[in-house]
Amino acid sequence: MKFKLGVTFEACFPKEERKTLSDYLSGIQREDLLKMGSYFLGFNNEKSQYSDVTDFLNMFFSADNKDFATDVYKNLKTFVSQAGYGIEQYEIPYVGSSLLLFEFIFDNISEEQQTTKSNLEIEQDVFRAYVHLNQVAFTDRGIAEKKSDEESDIVYTPAQVLLKTHFHNNELINYRVDKLFTCQFLRAVSYFEFLSQIDKCQPLLKAFYKYYGVKDYNEYLRRLLGITYPVLMKDKESHTEIHLDNLDNEDFIDKHILSSNEVASELDFLTLRSKPLYKFEKGKYRIISPLFTIEMIYNGLYFRLKAINEKLSEDEKVSGLYGLKTYEYSEQYALDTLLQEIYGKRYYQKSGKELDEIMQGAPDYYVRNGKHTIIFESKDILISKESKQSTDFRVLRDELKLKLYENEKGKSKAVKQLVENIRKLLNGEADYDKNFPVKKGTIFPVVVVHYRMFNAAGLNNIVNGWFRNELEQLKEKGLDISKVQDLILIDIDTLIFNKEALQSRKLQLWDVLMEYQETYLRFDISKARPRPRSEEEGIEMLKSSFHPFSFFLDIKVEKMKFDRTPKELLEKAAPLFPE
Repeated sequence: MKFKLGVTFEACFPKEERKTLSDYLSGIQREDLLKMGSYFLGFNNEKSQYSDVTDFLNMFFSADNKDFATDVYKNLKTFVSQAGYGIEQYEIPYVGSSLLLFEFIFDNISEEQQTTKSNLEIEQDVFRAYVHLNQVAFTDRGIAEKKSDEESDIVYTPAQVLLKTHFHNNELINYRVDKLFTCQFLRAVSYFEFLSQIDKCQPLLKAFYKYYGVKDYNEYLRRLLGITYPVLMKDKESHTEIHLDNLDNEDFIDKHILSSNEVASELDFLTLRSKPLYKFEKGKYRIISPLFTIEMIYNGLYFRLKAINEKLSEDEKVSGLYGLKTYEYSEQYALDTLLQEIYGKRYYQKSGKELDEIMQGAPDYYVRNGKHTIIFESKDILISKESKQSTDFRVLRDELKLKLYENEKGKSKAVKQLVENIRKLLNGEADYDKNFPVKKGTIFPVVVVHYRMFNAAGLNNIVNGWFRNELEQLKEKGLDISKVQDLILIDIDTLIFNKEALQSRKLQLWDVLMEYQETYLRFDISKARPRPRSEEEGIEMLKSSFHPFSFFLDIKVEKMKFDRTPKELLEKAAPLFPE
């Protein structure tokens, strides 16, 4: 996972007073600024050559600005030496600043603004604007966090430190493109298949296909892939453009673009997420965010369906569309289908639908192989922008508790639901499995989440702490909890992406759950082998122990040399391209 320090304004210009973004971006025409903004967003999130400070400065500044760039580098070296870090631990590009820069340009720079600055001034001022945003993202945020910490008097655990530092931007910087695309495509197909089976959704689907000018979801996804294909195939770090040879596709793409009458800075980049490209000439488009372009396939699908659903007549409108997606689709159909495909007809299994018919408050999925039992709770939830971006850790912690522990009305959520189902198993009260071996049974509690934001370092440790505290109450009531394992958060993309490995039986889910908890959740630096050779190495080993399950499993499967293009992806894509 990526942990780097941002290069800030004060590090580059220690004697300058910061001005406003409007000051720095004045005197430069809007189209040039938008192109620069999308250029910053075109850098690779992994192994970018511009992660190196020197390479970035050499790329960004022209030869005529060499003296200016040299002064910036000297100032940065001085700042770094005083901070006690190596310059290799710093980088200039930061996706949060890139998104905010593009948003500001799109929302605030007039199309009438003309260029009055020289090329040298443009380079210098755009750079100042960028590191100004880094200053806001890193230094200013850090000052606000410190103030909140002093007010709260919280004594932070290492897991909490990592979570409060990285949760707000984790999903923007930690992802792999192949996994992201595979899962977005497969989830979109699955969602369309689900909706197609429901009678009340037919008017919505019909209106959706009519609006986008397609006959069915296969044609819709095929044409949508025409937008994402340039992102997947790009071979250089810069902005990505789409130039249409056939203008027949223009109307389709225009319905997915950010137009000049829309404001980009909605809830947590919501508009950019749903419309991550813009049109700069007839038949020519520029990708704003490669990440959001890929996530538009599935993550943006609900919002596009919702917009059309709201325009339907009352007798055709799908009531409870959000609940249909988060509960009936995500927590039942999607999870049931996925786990049934992973396990086939092996073991003792009960799907969410079957469990609901047997008893109230049952898990969302249940599987047992002899004495090994996995209890699944599924949560298609999000964390609000306010909590996600808050500099007060208590705000984030409290919302996470409401979503994963207990809500404001005292209703049990994932953690407490799992503990209650464990209590029933240990007491022989679980009607869905009367043969559970109470004395020998090993129980693995799992929470399946449906968004990558929950793959943040430290989060699993914190949620597992809540779980362990609840388990202690069962122990106090006389129940033997010695064979109850740690709670593990798994995002559904990780199960989808590694499904073939789990199907193969070369990898058993309970085995990797056990390995993860022993190697990560229960990591003890005093027992680490090999022993850390320095304090710095020890700190890095401790940080690594807080990696999410997704990071652990992806690497493990990679080392087993499984094909990272699942057969299912090829099978589901085939109908999109009939001969």
